[in-house]
Amino acid sequence: MTPQSATSTATSTSTSASASASTDETPHRADRFVRDLAALKIPDPAAARHGLWLRAGGVLLLAGLVLGVLAYPLAHATDDPLAQRDALAIGLTGVVCAVVGGVVYLRYSLTGFLRFWLARQSYDLSALGDRLADGTDVDGVKADGTKADGTKVDGVKVAPRP
Repeated sequence: MTPQSATSTATSTSTSASASASTDETPHRADRFVRDLAALKIPDPAAARHGLWLRAGGVLLLAGLVLGVLAYPLAHATDDPLAQRDALAIGLTGVVCAVVGGVVYLRYSLTGFLRFWLARQSYDLSALGDRLADGTDVDGVKADGTKADGTKVDGVKVAPRP
């Protein structure tokens, strides 16, 4: 075995040890997050109905735009007032479809984002509440002026708790 291969073996061993140490904490935190999500009764974002409404809103938006674009030449290609009124009705239907489709698409696309934003806020507030319940301040300093690892913090004035 060459010295270079021994060095690479030692490096890979230390890398895998640090990777396993970080993965030991990750499942615990991930499991707690999944458990907290289940307690909040937030529906699964991969639900088929959510995706169906999202696609329906996008299709309705595009259909409204196509109807509006097609109605314009129909209204201007003839001098017959009856045909022009029909084209105007088609154009107005296109505008309504575009607005409704845009609102439906926007609602369901923002719902997916805001659902996990709310879950993240809830998790962060829960973690903050746990820290404050343990007697740890927001900055990680306990009421006696020490950090969680036992080191003393100088120059920090902690207000007495009621």
